[in-house]
Amino acid sequence: MVSLTGRRVVIVGGGKVARRRARAMLDAGADVCVIAPEMDAAFSELPVSRIERGYAVGDLENAFLVVVATDDTAINDAVSREARRLEILINRTDQPELGDVTIPAHAHRGPLTVSVHTGGISASAAADIRDQLIESVDPDMIRLLQNVAPFRQLFKQRICDAGARRRALRAITEPAALAVLKAEGEEALQRHCQAILSDALRQVKT
Repeated sequence: MVSLTGRRVVIVGGGKVARRRARAMLDAGADVCVIAPEMDAAFSELPVSRIERGYAVGDLENAFLVVVATDDTAINDAVSREARRLEILINRTDQPELGDVTIPAHAHRGPLTVSVHTGGISASAAADIRDQLIESVDPDMIRLLQNVAPFRQLFKQRICDAGARRRALRAITEPAALAVLKAEGEEALQRHCQAILSDALRQVKT
């Protein structure tokens, strides 16, 4: 996974596929600009910059990634050529194998992201599998991840020994921690994590 936070992503195309890509890029924290003479009405609901005209040379300036999402192969090729010249990463929705980046079917539940890629064989199959996987996740596991997130940073700061730190980080998401959350609630889970920290520090000292 590549961090897109604060990076400029240009999407050339204004249809439904471009809209889905825009949502994915926004979810990743990107600064999104969409270029197309006509755009799906749903773009008005998204916090993107819109340039309502056809693509022109120079539109990719300062971009980190370009999403090529028109139904015109000649335009897609032209955008890709400029991106190559400027050394900008390319995601092509018409011919994914010609780009540098492929976007898997993905879904978020709190801090958890589930993504599925079928090697370009079937986007619809990837979406179906994604939905099955995300629905099968125990909601309490999401709660567990949300609750132990502050302890992850605390453990990294307080536990100097690398081995002890790895064991402690693993322990706060193991079945025993989930069992504490299910049986006794979030405050008990926090006490459990604090006890793991105390044990790790004591073991390092001895």
